[in-house]
Amino acid sequence: MTLAGAGWMGGVLYIQNLARAIASLPEEEREEIKLTLAVLDSNLNLVPKIVRHTVDQIDVRPSWKRATLKLAKIFAQKVPFIPTQLLNLQNVDFVYPDLAGSRAPFAWGGWIPDFQHHYLPHLFSQAEIDKRNRENQEIAQAAPVIILSSQMAQQDFQRLYPEAASRSQVMNFSSSPEPEWFLSDPKTIQEKYALPNEFFLVSNQFWQHKNHGVVIEALGLLKQRGITPTVVCTGNTKDERNPDYYNQLLSRIEQLEIGDQFKILGLIPRLDQIQLMRRCLAVIQPSLFEGWSTVVEDARTLGKPILLSDFPVHLEQNPPDSHFFEQHNPEQLATLISEALTTLKPGPDLEKETLSRQQNLENVPTYGRRFLEIVRSVVNSR
Repeated sequence: MTLAGAGWMGGVLYIQNLARAIASLPEEEREEIKLTLAVLDSNLNLVPKIVRHTVDQIDVRPSWKRATLKLAKIFAQKVPFIPTQLLNLQNVDFVYPDLAGSRAPFAWGGWIPDFQHHYLPHLFSQAEIDKRNRENQEIAQAAPVIILSSQMAQQDFQRLYPEAASRSQVMNFSSSPEPEWFLSDPKTIQEKYALPNEFFLVSNQFWQHKNHGVVIEALGLLKQRGITPTVVCTGNTKDERNPDYYNQLLSRIEQLEIGDQFKILGLIPRLDQIQLMRRCLAVIQPSLFEGWSTVVEDARTLGKPILLSDFPVHLEQNPPDSHFFEQHNPEQLATLISEALTTLKPGPDLEKETLSRQQNLENVPTYGRRFLEIVRSVVNSR
């Protein structure tokens, strides 16, 4: 498995959840499986978060071994008279996610999280759109299998790359909770950040498509009615595509005079974020686009109510106790928040958590089996 950088925590959590899903399988189902994590030296600090609580230690390949894999792919493409099996010096059976070409010395799978740039092109530079289209085209042309995280993404892929439709597979991921999630006291974390007992939680990076603006507008509407709920936001505040976006949000918060209600914590430890999710009245996920939302899966795992934008993938995920609002409709979100204030209490709800954990114990191995099923079908067909 190859690891994305810290700039995209969703990608890091994707690999973490996948590794733990495989490790959750009974020993007889994974006795022939050896997981290796190819990671840049600059991202080695992320490895402990991934390998914790896995049944087997994951072998970590430093930069020079990652470079060896890359060189093998290059030689396979540039020097076609060399038998590919001679280039697979590390005896790798399958690499994922990767972009390895049609003559790769090992089996591999491409992962396309979503096609956001087709739907929201105004959020991307032309160079980024061209880069994504180029990489997706290369995956469509050469990948033995193309993995999509949702039915929506697969439908988009099949429409855009019909010649590769038969090689596409849907693999929904599930969150893999750590034991510490349920051992900590969420109230102490609430107090650590000086938060009120009642609050809603938004756990998204401050990227424009995450749609924090609709939450801000909903709070403004509620304030006009004398209702002043608190919304707590966690996540990186930098959007490299739109560096001014965060400041624009701050300006709007100031205009509406809701600074004491819209509390931005920034990037906090993952365990703290989970405890705040357990403690909050409900999670709000206002995003305009997702491949398969980690936030939604975390809320599902914790048995939390969630207020969701009606984006098709959110409808597809459809977690229990979900309440949908139109993506660009702050009035609808304001109504849901107002209703939640009168019906919900601070968590955790131990009964719901227990039921959700039991369901998660089934979902995670199912996820691991699905991945190994895809891998074996590709490896056996070589």
